[in-house]
Amino acid sequence: MQRRNHRRIMSRASIGAFALGAGLLTLAGCDSMGQTVHEARAMQVAHAAGSALSVTTANGSVLVERQQRADVLIEIDLFGRDAERLAFANVNASRQGDGSLRVWVDWPGGKRENNEGANIDIMLPDAIGLDIRTSNGRVSLKGLAGHAAVKTSNGSVRILDHSGSDHVETSNGKMQLERVDGDITGSTSNGTVIITDAFGGVEADSSNGNVFVTTAHGNPGPVRVSSSNGRVELALGDGFEGILRVKTSNGRIRMSELGGARLIESNKDTLELQVGTSDTISAVRTSNGSVEIGGRGQD
Repeated sequence: MQRRNHRRIMSRASIGAFALGAGLLTLAGCDSMGQTVHEARAMQVAHAAGSALSVTTANGSVLVERQQRADVLIEIDLFGRDAERLAFANVNASRQGDGSLRVWVDWPGGKRENNEGANIDIMLPDAIGLDIRTSNGRVSLKGLAGHAAVKTSNGSVRILDHSGSDHVETSNGKMQLERVDGDITGSTSNGTVIITDAFGGVEADSSNGNVFVTTAHGNPGPVRVSSSNGRVELALGDGFEGILRVKTSNGRIRMSELGGARLIESNKDTLELQVGTSDTISAVRTSNGSVEIGGRGQD
């Protein structure tokens, strides 16, 4: 596991009733606005198999990863410019009435200062259902299940090997989802979208970035993607079917090796195809970029 290489001084932690232990260290550093202090905390929480997880932080990253272990390990990197405020910040990990685990931070005075934040890493045996919210930080999920709702501003989102559906919202960040076996919906206002081996429907857009989508073999779709200022590349696996509509206002459209496709309409900026017999609509749109459509071939 990747470890953060800043942190460390002794302080105290406030933890939920399920926490089994905590350890803390801090390290002072400097940035352009003055000194930054980091305080590391760790806690172990009893695991409830098949339960959901919600994480709320601000000005920080969130990592949740499935590992072979018996409990839930939570590592927190608190940071700010006042060591005393960090010492009195409460890191909470609490089981709710439905068995789900909720993780969040309470700041002194009930308010986080602009220069304060918390990075949260969680390693656990499993989680079914996730609600992850942060600002100004990246989110990374690996090997989990159930519906995942992720929202961050000014940060990237990466989801790998997810058994369930995903809904992602980010601004000014890249979206990368690989091997998701449920439906995907996602948007970013200023970043690239990369979706690889999608097993379900895909609906994704970027307002200022390229979009790349590859569907798994056997996935019928639909795929609906758009970009207002970037190119789109779509590689469809065997099994895709429906009506595919492609439009660009300032770019070229290229199609290659899409087996079983029947041309309905084609001109400079519009392409419409029928694949199979389904009348489900898939669509690709970009206002200022090229579009490339093709089959992904056999693996």
